[in-house]
Order: sequence, then C-alpha cells, then structure tokens
Amino acid sequence: MPAPPAQDSAGWRAAVATEWAARRADDAPTTALFPLALNPFGAEEIMAMVDVLLTGRLTLGARVEAAEKAFASAVGAPYAVMVNSGSSANLLAVAAIVNKLRTVHLEPGDEVLVPAVCWSTSAFPLIQLGLAPVFVDVDPTTLNADVAALATHVTPRTKAVMAVHVLGNSCCMADLLAFVAAHDLVLVEDTCESLGSTFYDGASGERFLGTAGDFGTYSFYFSHHITSGEGGMVVCKTEDDYNYLRCLRAHGWTRHLTNAAEVEAAHPGIDPRFLFVNVGYNLRPLEVQGAMLLVQLDKMHAFNACRRDNLARIQAALEADPRFASVMCLSRAAPGTNPAWFGIGAVLHRPYAHQLGAFLAHLSAVGVENRPIISGNFVRQPAIAAYCPSARPEDFPGAEVVHGRGFFIGVHQVRVDDATIAQLVDAMLGFEFEPRAMVLVTGAGGMLGRHVREAVEGDPALTAAADWAFLTRADGDLRVRADVDRIFKRHQPTHVLHCAGRLEALRAMTAAPVDFWLDNVAVNDNVLRAAHAFQSWTGPIKLVSVLSTVMFPADAAYPMTAEADRLLAGRLHPAAESYAAAKRALAQLTGWYRAQHGDAFTTVLPGNFFGAHGDFDPATAPLVNALIARAEAARAAGSTQPLQVMGTGKPERQIMAAADLARACVWALFHYADGDPLIVAGEEVSVRRAAELVCEATGFKGGLAFDEGAVDGPLRRTADTSRFRALCPEFEFEPLLAGIQGAVAWFREQGARGGASATVTVGVAAKGGLAAVTGLAAAGKAQRA
Repeated sequence: MPAPPAQDSAGWRAAVATEWAARRADDAPTTALFPLALNPFGAEEIMAMVDVLLTGRLTLGARVEAAEKAFASAVGAPYAVMVNSGSSANLLAVAAIVNKLRTVHLEPGDEVLVPAVCWSTSAFPLIQLGLAPVFVDVDPTTLNADVAALATHVTPRTKAVMAVHVLGNSCCMADLLAFVAAHDLVLVEDTCESLGSTFYDGASGERFLGTAGDFGTYSFYFSHHITSGEGGMVVCKTEDDYNYLRCLRAHGWTRHLTNAAEVEAAHPGIDPRFLFVNVGYNLRPLEVQGAMLLVQLDKMHAFNACRRDNLARIQAALEADPRFASVMCLSRAAPGTNPAWFGIGAVLHRPYAHQLGAFLAHLSAVGVENRPIISGNFVRQPAIAAYCPSARPEDFPGAEVVHGRGFFIGVHQVRVDDATIAQLVDAMLGFEFEPRAMVLVTGAGGMLGRHVREAVEGDPALTAAADWAFLTRADGDLRVRADVDRIFKRHQPTHVLHCAGRLEALRAMTAAPVDFWLDNVAVNDNVLRAAHAFQSWTGPIKLVSVLSTVMFPADAAYPMTAEADRLLAGRLHPAAESYAAAKRALAQLTGWYRAQHGDAFTTVLPGNFFGAHGDFDPATAPLVNALIARAEAARAAGSTQPLQVMGTGKPERQIMAAADLARACVWALFHYADGDPLIVAGEEVSVRRAAELVCEATGFKGGLAFDEGAVDGPLRRTADTSRFRALCPEFEFEPLLAGIQGAVAWFREQGARGGASATVTVGVAAKGGLAAVTGLAAAGKAQRA
C-alpha cells in the first residue's frame, strides 16, 4: 500500500476534521427522545477512510486483511474472512457447508434447524442453496431458540443448525452444543446482532458467541455493535474452511488461498491469475470498510460496556416503577450468557396483546423509536408460505408471543443519562393499558364445564371482557405434562378455571383407588405447575380450581367451614377415598403455590349440583339427576307404583343447579382472591323434598316410598356459605323447582334425539373407559345421600 504524501500530515487531515465538525454542527438535532441508534463513528473513522481514498486503492487489500486478523484476535477465532454485509456472511457460511469440495458437506434436501424468530437472510441462503429449513420454536423469555424444541424436529435428514443469536442474547449455549454434538450436526452461528456477547464454556471458560460453531457470522451495519457502514465477517476453525470461504467469496479463484502456489502449479495450462477451482460469488468488501472497521474494533469493548450499563440502569428504573411488572417484561439472558445487548427486548403481558399496535404508535409519538424483534415470527412471511408450505405460524407459540407482543428499543453505545432514562420510563408506562383476559377452562366437556360455557356465551359482558378457550379431551391429555405445556403455549392464558378431573361411579373409584389417585394428582399437578411456570410467558395467571365436598372428613361437625384445620383434617369416607384425597391434595398444593411463590391461585368448593349435560344413569348419577331419570322412566311407562327412595328421606343436603355453580365459578375467577376455598352451595332441603320436587317437575303421580332399612348417611352434610353471600350479595340462585324443570326438559330432549334414557349415561365417558380430560360432569355422584 503506497504511503500517503508526507506533506499532508498536517494539511488534509486538519481540513477534513474541520469540515466533519462543521457539518455535524449543521445537522438538525434529533427530535426523538430515545432514538433506535446513535451515530457510532466520528472523525477518526472518517480520517481512516479518506486515507484509503487518497491511496487510490478501493478494492479488497491490506486494510481488509488487517481488519480480518484484528477481528479474529478480538473474538478469539483462528480465522476470519470479511465480506460486504452480514447477509453475505450468512450466504458464504451456508455456501461453505454445502460445498462439494468440503470433506463434510450437506446435500440438497438436507434439513437445517432454524429458529422461527430470525432474519430473512438467516433462512433464505438455506433455500437458495438447496437445503430445507425446518423452523423451530423460541423461548419468548430469551427470544432465542428453544433447545428442547430443536430435539423434537430431528429426523434422519437433519444435518445442521442455523443458530440465530437475537438482540445480543442467545439460547443456553451449553445445551445447544450438547445437542449439536449428540446428533453430529454442523453448527452455523448467526451472530449479526450479538458481537461481543459471551458465554461460559466449562472447558474453555468465557468465549465469544459465534466462535463455538463450525462457522460464525457477524454484521457491521450502521446500527450494530460496531460498524463499517455495511460489512460482515465469517469466522471458522480450520485452514481448510478458511480457504473455502476466501475462494467462494471471490469468484472461486485461487488468488487468496493459503496454498495458492501449490494449487496453481497443478494446473500449468491455465493463467494462475484466473484459475477457478470452485464455485464462487463476489462478496468482497471495500478497503474503506476495512479501514473503518479497524478503528471501530478498538472501541468495541467500550461500546459494549456502555450497552450493558445502559440496559442495567434502564431495567432497574423500569422495575422500580410499580406500573411496569403488571404490563410487560424485558427479555432475560440465557443461563451462562453475558449479552452485549443490541437492543432492549420487551414483551407485553398477555392481557395487552390486543394493544401492541396502539402502544407502539404511542411510543413513536412520544419519541421512542421502536422495531419488531427481528421480524417476529418469520413463518408468517409470505415467502415462507411459498417455499415452506407445511410450516404454520400457529405451530410456533413462542414465536407468536414475540410476534404479537414483542418489540425492542435502542440501548446505545454511549452512556444514557439518568434524566433521559426517567423520561423513557414515563413514556413507556404512560400509555393507557386496558387488559383483556384469556381464560382457559379445563374439563369443558363435563357437566360443570358445559354450563360454564353456556354462561359465558350467554353473557355479552363476559365475551367482551375476555377470550375463552374451553378444553375437552380432544385438546390433550391433562395427565401428560407435554400436552399441558402445549395447551398453555398455544392459548397463553391469563386466567384458568380448572374443572377437570377423573371421576366415575363410586364403585369404580372404590375398586381402583391407585388409578384414580394417580390420574387426578397428575392432572392437578400439571395444570398448577404450568400455570405457575408460564407466567414468564404471559404475566400473572389467576387460577381457580374446583374442589368437591367428598374431601369433607367422615366424622365432621356440620356446617363445614373453609379453614384448613377443619377441611384438610380427619378421616375420609372410604367410598372414593382416593379421589377425595386428591381433592384435598389440590387444596393443599394451591396453598403452597400461594405461600412459596405468591401465585394468585385459589379454589371453589361446591355443594351438590345437578342439571343438563350430566350423568342420568340411576345407578351412578347424583341425587337429583338420578331421581329425574327414574321418575321420568316411571312416568313414561305409565307406572302407578311409588317411586322408591333409599333411606328415610330425612337427611338434608344443599342442592343447586349446575348453571348456578358455573356462574359462581366465573365470578370467583375475576373477583375472589382469598386463599381459603370459597364455599358455594345451594338451598338446604331434605331428600324427601328433593324427590317431591322431581315428581312435580316430571309430572309423575305415583308418589314416593322410602326404604327405611337403608342407611341414611349423615342427617346433615352442609357447608357454611356466609363468605360467598357476603362477597357476592347480589347473586341469586335459581329456585330448585325451576332448575329441576330445566334439567327434565333437557333430559327429555336428549331422549327424543336418542341421546339419553333412564338406563344410560349421558354426557360422560362410558364406565370402564379412562377419560383423559373428564369434566366434573357428575360431581354429585360421590356426594348423594
């Protein structure tokens, strides 16, 4: 490289510096309170580039080569090859892994795992070079690939991973490297947004992202960690890969190979200046880019220290504001990672997903520039529909969180003053957030669940205030943790009404206590665990679980109250004991989550209920439903014999329509926050009176006969409902006769359709079958007289 003229040392440099300063003084000041990026270079970089221009050499030369060596040293990579952009760096890395001259290379159609949150030129080079991108979901708390999701997409054609390190962060690199090693995969690290971020490698200590894979790529775009205006770099570990990169970068010729003389000597009949030994592109950078990068590299660590410090102070200021935690969260570093943050990634909590567009417009209006996190869920892009038609956006719930609720703002390579941070916090939290709930109802195929659905769909206020998802067994098996996690990822609930449980006839539950205990405990554990764990995705989750009076102690003194020392103590009745014990365990687990984690979990404890959609088998149904089935069968047969009722008819029970319990549960979901169970029970009547009301509702005229030799059970089995009445004084229970008449009408309609009779079960799984997600369809079975 020719030396600059000696006479310019005090001349042109001073003139250029003066002109640069003058033009910067004339720049219009930014009107943004918090711009996305600040000018990252100054007079020093301008001098370096002008110096190159004065040499007359613009194309790749000594300064680019010097920048490559300096960069490799800075990040701890054996080799580095500079290109004209970060996108070209990705293209070059993928071209290397498919190159047929490389000993280990991918073939057309081989699959490459790539995060669903990525940039276009993370995925497009795979398509352009004949590979098959297979998208995998991301963890919305880190914004990066979910390593567990990677494992679910491995097939015999899987040959590589394109890791995309987002906003300076990454996935857990220890887990990623273990996964890659276990499946013998090629790893390309797209580190365009994460230059200077490090991770802890147990074998090697702290390492820079981008240096762990076969290839690592970086970008020097204007707004990135350091800049050469445009520009990129690819790093690799072996001399062979280094030569592939240099050859592919420039036409496929030999000029930049480390063994160029040896290769050229093997082809004496071809001019060595134009000897092409491989396919290639022209991805070369300019000398001015190399010169600028050399100056910027000296500033990289200081820039990144400012980025880390700015983010830490902004995060502390946001978290100190009581408004922040209820509306959004910031992305967090993956385990073992020390990000040099490219931007501040944030995700609105689930209740505010519908306001993302309005919120970002508000930020722009108050001078806080913002962008989507990369491009959100890239599977939503039209080009992916054309080239990867089997990929569906909804199959990537973590990426959907990022897409529908995520955004980022700048973090800056110079110190942000405290006053600006205070203004930023006020701007971000000054928006009028209006929550909209997302409610998940388990056991929606059972009696209670169906009545909840009818209550919601019949009330415009409830459908306007929330989105609702009613789960049945078709949605998954709640005993299986993976199914429950998938359900929570898909729906991202803010509220959960947990009605599901495995419940059958007393005989069946008494005969198989182990099965009923294990199944119910698994269902409850999975639902509560997921509701706790997925708060990092959604924000706080309110959970209301439905208990059962079968958990009352067998020797209890009535009326029963909700205090734990009474409710959770004492011997259980031996009939359905394991089911009752599982309900007690659910109450205890709810309390433990509240105590240990502060979760907004609580319970509703219902009395006997009846109604449509339930069990009407006379042998197994709850009291009122069983009486309806028997009385209706007798009436239809024209019988004049009295209806037989077990016992004396004197025991008193609290009875309510299932529709009333459904309304009470929905009320509790939004209004009840105490730790003790909310007892909800209906009118207290004798078994005799209940039977009389059933005869009246069905029109059966044969009267009643009582088998006084049968055991009555407790004469009184009631619970104290004073708390519910005090908290919700406006709540009105449907009169028992009207409720029974409604159940009779439904039962008759089902019979007319061939769906019910006095001798079959309606609305529940057939006995002997295992219901994966059975609603509390016949919760009264174990509670009848």
